[in-house]
Amino acid sequence: MNIYYLYLLLILLVGLSCCLWFLLIKAKKKQLSQLELHDLLQIEKDKIRKDLEKKLEQDYQQKIQKAELETQKYQVRAQQQIQDEEKKLRNYEIDFQYRLTKKEEQLEQSQFNIDSQKQSLEEAKQVLIHSQSELKQKQLELEEVQKKIDSEVSFKLERIAGFTREQAAQEIMDTTKLSIGYDMTVLQSKMLEEAEDQANIKARNIVSLAIQRCSSEVANEMTVTVVKLNSDEDKGKLIGKGGRNIQWLEKTLGVEMIIDDTPEVVTISGFSGIRRHIAKRTVEKLLDDGRVHPSSIEEMYEKAKSEIAIEVQDAGEEVAAELGIVDFSPKLIRILGRLKFRTSYGQNMLKHSLEMAKLAGLLVDEINMTFTSRFPINRDICVKGALLHDIGKAVDEEQLPKGNHIELGERICDMFGLDWRIKKCISSHHETGGDFQSYHDSVNGFCIEACVVDACDNISGSRPGARKETAEAYYQRMEALERIANNIKGVQKSFIMRGSRELWVFFDPATTELAEVADATRQIVNQINDTIKSPFKIQVNAFLENRLVEYAG
Repeated sequence: MNIYYLYLLLILLVGLSCCLWFLLIKAKKKQLSQLELHDLLQIEKDKIRKDLEKKLEQDYQQKIQKAELETQKYQVRAQQQIQDEEKKLRNYEIDFQYRLTKKEEQLEQSQFNIDSQKQSLEEAKQVLIHSQSELKQKQLELEEVQKKIDSEVSFKLERIAGFTREQAAQEIMDTTKLSIGYDMTVLQSKMLEEAEDQANIKARNIVSLAIQRCSSEVANEMTVTVVKLNSDEDKGKLIGKGGRNIQWLEKTLGVEMIIDDTPEVVTISGFSGIRRHIAKRTVEKLLDDGRVHPSSIEEMYEKAKSEIAIEVQDAGEEVAAELGIVDFSPKLIRILGRLKFRTSYGQNMLKHSLEMAKLAGLLVDEINMTFTSRFPINRDICVKGALLHDIGKAVDEEQLPKGNHIELGERICDMFGLDWRIKKCISSHHETGGDFQSYHDSVNGFCIEACVVDACDNISGSRPGARKETAEAYYQRMEALERIANNIKGVQKSFIMRGSRELWVFFDPATTELAEVADATRQIVNQINDTIKSPFKIQVNAFLENRLVEYAG
């Protein structure tokens, strides 16, 4: 619109210029006066202004007419769309009404059929009730007749034999005892032997089938973990200037870092599986970040601990999902997942527990299918009891002093309100007496599920290659060394290092003086000499370090 007005203004200026030029020429020719020239200019201006206003008015009217035409077109189009939508809605309403009517007819027909069937059933029920009443009446009549016949027969027999019914029965029993008493005793012994043989055969078949269907892999856990490096330059980063980084790594992680001539490999040594995995994750993060110094070591150590905690939760959830267990609390799932980093006699505890749970389920299925006449064994209790039978080993490292894993497992059952049979499976899975007294509960009685779990534990642990006695003895000695140090007053933490030849003990600088450190160290050495039998000398290293932390900004 602005461009349009500029064009009009330009035309007006051009017209004025032409008029002025024309008037000047005319004035020269006619030699008009100044006043006449001014009047002529004013007349021409008024004429041009009127022409311009008239032109603008015409353009404005044309635009208004054009806008009205466009509005009418839009109104006609909108009206057409509204009519189309109304037509569609009417068609949909008609179709819906037709389908609704059809459905109502079908429902009425179905209701009629149901009423007809119901009436037929009522008639059949009445006929059946009448037949039952007639049958009962006839049965009563037959019983009366049978009683009369029995009474007459007994009376005639007693009169003929000269004995009453009770006297005759006693005479027969005495004669039978004298004649076949020995044969009955022999037959009874033979039947008991055959029953025991059959029971042993069935038991072996059941166990063999269960083991065959649960042929899980057995893998022994070692005490070393290998970290793959990108290049040998990473070894220098891990060692640091003057060995500062590797010393800080070992003090923070509680494991031994073995950096030798093996190309692009660093070995992490330690008897605790969860420490080795945290250490491996920490080293990998440090090498990915590229910064290796004490502050970054502690930062990556905390991140690795968080990731391992998530991995523990995932491991527990995966095992529970594989067994179809959905009613365990998240905290119990986390405790269960910690078994992934625990071993017993070289056998991974989570794999061992999962194998036992599967084996327990298969054994219960076979027993319930074979002995259908007895009360069935609860499969869910057996699976859960087998899975949690060593749950105390998941938390025994955190106990100071370290407790018995059976007692810790019972406390976990009480904490989460588990079934008494699961608790009994935990407390009796090391039954050795042979009298089965540990399977009895003083309140609830005998727990057969505990027998099944104990049998599964023996099957899983006694297979060739499943366990290593010497490895477990080594782990117990390492744990005993750390336990001795941790029980001393003022000790924050302790680690076994250098293949169990060194014990690193870290004292709390806030509560311990330097003189107390010396006395505590001698106390640790004396307790080790009194309680631990080691084929070599154990060096005890005590650490007392003050750390100052300030914040700027």
